[in-house]
Amino acid sequence: MKRSTRKQPARTARIDLDISVEAQERFAEIHKTLGYKTKPETFEAIIYTAAMKGTIDPGVLQRMNTKLDHALEILDSLT
Repeated sequence: MKRSTRKQPARTARIDLDISVEAQERFAEIHKTLGYKTKPETFEAIIYTAAMKGTIDPGVLQRMNTKLDHALEILDSLT
């Protein structure tokens, strides 16, 4: 995903991913098909759906939550 120069909305965290061009194209197609307004909404829906189906290792979800919590703490300390 491309790095944006726009200002981050409050209470959000940036996640940078290095993915193949093919994966980026698949995500764009999923985003278009699902019809969510923003790409972050699409990303969240994919993660949520995968978690509910049990296709993601619970340890991965815990580590993601820990990293997101840490990122939010850093953002809070800057304000």
